[in-house]
Amino acid sequence: MTMWLVRNVRTGRILAWRVRRADNWFERTLGFLSRASIAPEEGLWFERCSAVHTLGMRSALDIVFLDKALQVVKVEPNVTPGKLHVSARNAHIVAEFGPGFAKANPLNVGDQLQLEPV
Repeated sequence: MTMWLVRNVRTGRILAWRVRRADNWFERTLGFLSRASIAPEEGLWFERCSAVHTLGMRSALDIVFLDKALQVVKVEPNVTPGKLHVSARNAHIVAEFGPGFAKANPLNVGDQLQLEPV
């Protein structure tokens, strides 16, 4: 399985380096459900997605919503388990990270992120 890193294009800073692309039905369905803890540098990248849920999760998530140009449209830190619907208008990509990601990597709406193979 290919691992990716996420970089903030504006600052050049690497934000996460253990990111998987959820690009098939199984990965999109399973996500982080089987995990009791997720490190801030770990992530899942969901393309063609504007909303997620945290039903059945055992860990909180920091969620970043991006548009088609990979620009941040919304950041939702510390989304607790059990949420039925977390979304953002104009989102085309959802990136989920472990709790603490947003605090360690402050993002501004409009920042552009880049996904690069490790």
